[in-house]
Amino acid sequence: MLGKFLTFAIVLGLSISFMNTANSTEAKDGKTIFEESKCTTCHSIDSQGVETRKKTPKTVDLSKLEGDHDAAFWMGYLKKDQTLNDKKHPIAFKGDDAELEIMINWLVSISAEPAAE
Repeated sequence: MLGKFLTFAIVLGLSISFMNTANSTEAKDGKTIFEESKCTTCHSIDSQGVETRKKTPKTVDLSKLEGDHDAAFWMGYLKKDQTLNDKKHPIAFKGDDAELEIMINWLVSISAEPAAE
């Protein structure tokens, strides 16, 4: 009886933990993930009012993503599985795949927005 109770308690605890993790990922939007992942160390998104922490000649504005690539390419690029201009991204994305997908979909969507006049 005690063994069944402990198994139930462990399963219940893991389920609650998983639900909390899933909910925290769902609650975050692409901009939040971008900022929390410290992407602003090297990148800005001027069209969204996201400023870089370091203004250098190498700072890249991601208001418009370079080239004609889809979300799958950008996910691979940030995981260091793809190259852009024969180079891999300097730092691999450290979050989980769900967060990466949310962030990439946001970046692709803002890149597709028409330029403000």
